[in-house]
Amino acid sequence: MKFTRIFLLFSLIYSLSAFTSAHKYYLSITEIEYADEQKSLQIISRIFVDDFQKLLQTRYDESVELIRGKNNQQTNLYIERYFEDKLKIEINNKTLPLKFIGKRYEDDLIICYFEATDVENFDRVSVTNLILTDLYQEQKNLIHFKKNGETKSLMLMKDKSEGELKF
Repeated sequence: MKFTRIFLLFSLIYSLSAFTSAHKYYLSITEIEYADEQKSLQIISRIFVDDFQKLLQTRYDESVELIRGKNNQQTNLYIERYFEDKLKIEINNKTLPLKFIGKRYEDDLIICYFEATDVENFDRVSVTNLILTDLYQEQKNLIHFKKNGETKSLMLMKDKSEGELKF
């Protein structure tokens, strides 16, 4: 229910911003869930397509296009590399490698899927999220972390890019 309200707020903010040439709100939402049986983290990150495309063009290649139905391998490598640099999850003093599973588009969002495997049980997790903060100073990155049915959240931004959650 909490996620639904946040997603609706996220959608409303974006809809209202569509009336201007550049929206004033920069927000990503990343959901991380610990799957105990698989000993893995399943990660879903939602980002505005236009913001992410601009970032990939600025950082890697001006010809990058994020288009529904187009699955360019080079673009996927850029996405994977960018997330490797900007999203860090640390458990038991170990930064977990993230495997890029794929992406899809929903309205004006790109939804990226990642997984971290061989994750032993834990009671603390540290998350660093600097997604889009190198391009947008106002960028906010909302993290929802779910473990054993309990969800905890963090709001991270350029000047507070890391947070710790205890379960």
